[in-house]
Amino acid sequence: MKKGSFKVCSKAGDQNCVCCRTLDNSVALGNTGDIFVPVSVAGGLFVLKTLVAVAFAGLTVVMPASAADITHLLKRINLKPGFKISVFAEMPKPRQMKFSGPKGIVFIGSRLGNVYSAVDRDGDGFAEEVKLRASGLNGANGVAIQDGKLYIGQQEKIVRWAKPAESDTSLSLAPLITINTQLNSNPWHGWRTIHFGPDRKLYVAVGAPCNICELEANTGKIVRMNADGSGWEVVADGVRNSVGFDWNPITGQLWFTDNGADGMGDDTPPDELNRVTKPGQNFGFPYLGGKSDKLTGYENQTPPVKVTPPEIEFGAHTANLGMDFYTGTMFPAEYKNDAFVAQHGSWNRTVPAGYRIMRIKFDDAGNAIGKEVFADGWLDDSTGKAFGRPVDIEELPDGSILVSDDFANVIYRISYEK
Repeated sequence: MKKGSFKVCSKAGDQNCVCCRTLDNSVALGNTGDIFVPVSVAGGLFVLKTLVAVAFAGLTVVMPASAADITHLLKRINLKPGFKISVFAEMPKPRQMKFSGPKGIVFIGSRLGNVYSAVDRDGDGFAEEVKLRASGLNGANGVAIQDGKLYIGQQEKIVRWAKPAESDTSLSLAPLITINTQLNSNPWHGWRTIHFGPDRKLYVAVGAPCNICELEANTGKIVRMNADGSGWEVVADGVRNSVGFDWNPITGQLWFTDNGADGMGDDTPPDELNRVTKPGQNFGFPYLGGKSDKLTGYENQTPPVKVTPPEIEFGAHTANLGMDFYTGTMFPAEYKNDAFVAQHGSWNRTVPAGYRIMRIKFDDAGNAIGKEVFADGWLDDSTGKAFGRPVDIEELPDGSILVSDDFANVIYRISYEK
């Protein structure tokens, strides 16, 4: 595909372009209630690239936005001098991303049950090739790679592609081999974020299937398992809904974001950034949010176990999702070993908040010492209108970072030049 263009697919599910799903298999989207339906144009289906909603026959139809819309969006984003934001790829509802070398394939999960791949073949910072690789999966949010094998985190299970991840991108991701079915099947907070850790185990975030409730053996945790799905072990307990985690490059310790409860007011409880110093620590849910806010229904109860408080508190409802420790060399030296956190933005706060990327500063010993805004502009503070919602962050080998946006339906690339 050429920059700023879209193509017509010959049929739904065409592996050579990004298609909408058929009407009898349409999917309600979480942010706005949009529904993807086929749009007949010249005997085919328009590829759903940068998407906007328009009224059609009583439904909400998602159509390609113009290049002007993208240009306007990019101009809104505020970055410090030297940093630049551009579009890396466009696709419906991109979520977690994972880079795979040496062919430079980026795999992307989505809320549509689809998995995509994007490849920048000429190294210009734009993916000329974007392909739908799998569809019809149950909440295919998470993607991870180890030893050249692609793993996908679905709502109720973890699967692995039988072929090497670096195989021909014209191939669909079939067959998929199920390696674990111990996940909770409740769709509430059912978007699985997955990563392989330094110990070569697969880590999976399993959210609480509720706003505030008691937890079960497979809810409200971060767990890990062997690459074959065996050896389930709880790493962090009392976790309401983590959608991002990474390992500190100095200490090797796991850090993760956690989203606070709703319905307790605009400013409580705070979202969290937590550190795991030993497996099995408890981080307070459903008793506490943040360092000390008692959650509704648990005001008079004391946690039955020792609770580890968060290292950093974020604003309530800012929806802190993906995070990445920066280990590259493109950005200025002071960014080395700091972390970036994507704030997806509030959905029910009186005054919207979030919709930005935060930088978490760390000292030389690997301790978090502060936070600041790294990029914003996805939210118009004067009107409360959102133009985008950052989800995940993935560092590329050249030191630039990718940021997925499941509202604007794009993946950005943020780079730096002196």
